[in-house]
Amino acid sequence: MLCPCLMLAAAVVTNGVAPFAKYSEGMLSRTSPRGWLKEALSRQSAGLTGHPAALSYPFDTCLWAGRIDRKGDHGEAWWRYEQTAYYADGLLRLGYALDDRAMISKGEDCVGYVLDHASPEGYLGDPSLWDSKSYRLCDGREMWPMAVFFRTMKACYEAKSDSRIPEALARYYRLYPADTICRNRNVVNVEGMTWTYGLTGDAVLLDCAEAAWRTAIPRRRGVQADWSGGLTPEDCLSDDALYLHGVTYCEEMKVPLLLYAYTGKAEYRLQAENVLRKLIRDHLLPDGCPCSVEQTRGNSVCWGHETCDVSDFSWSLGYFLQVLGDAKSADLIERCVFNAGMGSVTKDFKALQYFSNLNQFVATCNSNPNPYRKGGTRAQYRSTHPTECCAGNVNRFLPNYVARMWLKDASGDPVAALYGPCEVDYGFVRITEETDYPFDGKVRFRFSMERPKAFSFSYRIPDWCESNPDHGRFVRVERTFRDGDVVELDFRMDVRFVHVAPRRYVVWDMTLPKPQALDGPRESQGVVVVRGPLLLAYPIPERREVDDVDHPELKGKRSKDPAFCSWNMYANGPFAYCLASCEMRSEGMSEGGYGFDPDSGRLTVVVLGRKIVWGLEEGKYTPDLPKKVRLVDGAEKPLRLIPYGATCLRLAVFPLEVK
Repeated sequence: MLCPCLMLAAAVVTNGVAPFAKYSEGMLSRTSPRGWLKEALSRQSAGLTGHPAALSYPFDTCLWAGRIDRKGDHGEAWWRYEQTAYYADGLLRLGYALDDRAMISKGEDCVGYVLDHASPEGYLGDPSLWDSKSYRLCDGREMWPMAVFFRTMKACYEAKSDSRIPEALARYYRLYPADTICRNRNVVNVEGMTWTYGLTGDAVLLDCAEAAWRTAIPRRRGVQADWSGGLTPEDCLSDDALYLHGVTYCEEMKVPLLLYAYTGKAEYRLQAENVLRKLIRDHLLPDGCPCSVEQTRGNSVCWGHETCDVSDFSWSLGYFLQVLGDAKSADLIERCVFNAGMGSVTKDFKALQYFSNLNQFVATCNSNPNPYRKGGTRAQYRSTHPTECCAGNVNRFLPNYVARMWLKDASGDPVAALYGPCEVDYGFVRITEETDYPFDGKVRFRFSMERPKAFSFSYRIPDWCESNPDHGRFVRVERTFRDGDVVELDFRMDVRFVHVAPRRYVVWDMTLPKPQALDGPRESQGVVVVRGPLLLAYPIPERREVDDVDHPELKGKRSKDPAFCSWNMYANGPFAYCLASCEMRSEGMSEGGYGFDPDSGRLTVVVLGRKIVWGLEEGKYTPDLPKKVRLVDGAEKPLRLIPYGATCLRLAVFPLEVK
């Protein structure tokens, strides 16, 4: 069955590069991480990504290299394929980043199996999902897992240029009418449809993608965790705050941008720019990730975000970076990955949180302070969680960061988009990036080449680097480069104290017929301390206990690898402090060490605080900021702050003493 389309776009093969995009990706397999970045990826490999048994079902299966049997009645039929698609994408990209042949083989086997086992009509994925008419023609629920697995196929194509991949995807997408693609999160398949159009010139795909977006089914207002719909063009253009499932928001906000990238229609660009503006305005938290405890809930710092949103938000931002050449999107990616991402995992990458919060005074099996499943295990650092999406998605954010570090401009010339120690090979030039960014602002690029060559080199000036007149944009250098040339940058990283007060928050209870969005702060004003892209936090001394209890919400699921523990973390020292003043007492830097280890000493900032009356809510939850600061005594205490991503228990949003 072909997609009905009234107007066919011009069939133009663009070799996968969107014609209206400023930059393009595809350099992952040519980028070799170094320094702290390689250490982080190596810990990920030695941790969760390299040990699927620790993640338990469905990650300990064949993944997409075969059929995954459903266990009991857990989850909907498509869940296990969504979750393993997240994992397979992170696994394959991590393999490319580390040149790990075992990981690469395992990820590519998934792609190979899917290609080799398409149905005669062209359906891809597990037959149990598309054999039934209820899946195949009514709502296409198998399309959402394929929207996720597409990224694994895309990564494989960028590394191997296997022509079977776009050919199979073109057949698959042509099977679905626009009124199926527009349902649920199916519209995220526009990502794969436009990419496939760019490689095949199949105009049916582009027209069908546009038709699906025009008729996207809106969410039902006021229904919590609503899966029936998401963003619409009207939502994107309005100035109203949007309250919907956070992953849906982060995934779908890129759809109009990708349509702009392949059509050049200004209406799509306006939709994309406005919906991102609203997400930042209404929901962004100081660690760089939108507030989303399943639903977006405003920007109150008392609530956190799902770890899925770290990967999904930063992935979608990568398209804003590429299509618009938007340097500020790169700033957001760095903030999200370095802070929210690294703060949601233990530093050995052996346990993750489902929900992560800015302030975390306790992290145990019953300490989740967020309104969704409050009191359960979802704020605990563990390798298995009641719902497995975050356990799969957590494997993506670091490899995806590496994938977007280096881009190509319209001429195929190098663009330094995201910073970190690495080496990249463009064929005509190899560039070594020597830096300890984000812990230090010095970045040195060394150019190695066989003969002189004229080309352009673009690099980004971060928006927070306000001392540079070009902050928040890319700088393009055009000249003849020679072997041994060096380009040096030095971004001034001032310590800043930023006041945070929510503009909007949501009172949203399962018993309410609709959410009540209220203006004004739910809690008193707080202060965060930042340096460059890093949020800083006071690391609360920890006492850890292994939690080996079979909690009812886990339904018997536990790690199958004894080296991967679930932790109950308690404060082993005082944590109730306010800032005595917005002044830095001292700043320290040390050479070497892994900057996301809490005791590395790589970056420390000392501020002055005072003890206040502020304890756990009900004895087990991290509390909101106090409405009024009450001092225990007037003594000032030096507080040593470290990168937020180096902490598990932490104080990141300080109450401010008002004199």
